[in-house]
Amino acid sequence: MQTRAPGQKLKQLQLTSVSSTPLDDTTVQRPEPEIQSYLSSVVREGADMSCDQTENYTPVFFELETTGLDVASCDIIQVCAISGEKTFNVYVCPRKQISEETSSVNGFTVQNQTLFLDGVPMETKSHKEALTNFLAFLVTLHRPVLVGHNLQCFDWLIVSRIMSEFCLLNEFQKVISEYQDTILIAKNCIPKTRVTNFKLKNLVREILNKSYPDHDSMEKVKALQDLYYTLVNGTFST
Repeated sequence: MQTRAPGQKLKQLQLTSVSSTPLDDTTVQRPEPEIQSYLSSVVREGADMSCDQTENYTPVFFELETTGLDVASCDIIQVCAISGEKTFNVYVCPRKQISEETSSVNGFTVQNQTLFLDGVPMETKSHKEALTNFLAFLVTLHRPVLVGHNLQCFDWLIVSRIMSEFCLLNEFQKVISEYQDTILIAKNCIPKTRVTNFKLKNLVREILNKSYPDHDSMEKVKALQDLYYTLVNGTFST
C-alpha cells in the first residue's frame, strides 16, 4: 500500500478553505485556558514525531458516526481518523436517540446510558474530552488537512457544529484551515462509465478490488486512505 503521494501531484488537488463554508448562526469562541494549555503541550511533545506528509500538508482521513443524517441536529457517536500509520479513535455516548434506521446501518445502540456496538459495550468519553483529544491528535501533524467522503455536505458540518457547541471551534479552525472531499476527487478522476456509483464502499470494491467490514470505521478510513492515494496517483485502470 502506498501511503504517500508525490508532493507535486498532490499540490494539483484543490483544497477547500474552511472560510468558504461558514456555519450559520455560529459564534466562534475561544477554548478554555486549560484546554489551550493542554493543546500547546501536545504540540511541544509532538514536535519531533514523524508523520505521513506532503511538502505542504498532511492528509488526515476522517469519519464520523452519528445518531442520524440531519446535519443540523444529529449527535456524534464516534470520531475516527488515520494519517499514514497514526490513528485516532474515540466513542462518545450520544445525547440524542439513535434512530432504528441509523442503528441498522452503523450497529450502535444505547441502553442505560451505555453505548453498544453490535451488542458489545464500548468505552466512551465525554463529548468535550473526545473533541479535545481529537484536536490533540491533529496538532501533532504538519498542517493537517481533513479528507473524507462526502465530507463537505456531512461530516464537516457536524464536527464544526459540535466543536462550536463546546467552545472549541476557534481552536479547530486554527488547526484545520482546509479540507478535501474524496467524492469530488473521485468524480473528477473516474469516468462515470468506470463505476456503478460513487459511494465509498462501491469505489473501494471497484477501484481497489477490496472491501471493508460493516460497522468498522477504522477499516473504513484505512480503505479511504488507500483510495485517495490511488486516485491522486492515477494508479487504477480506466
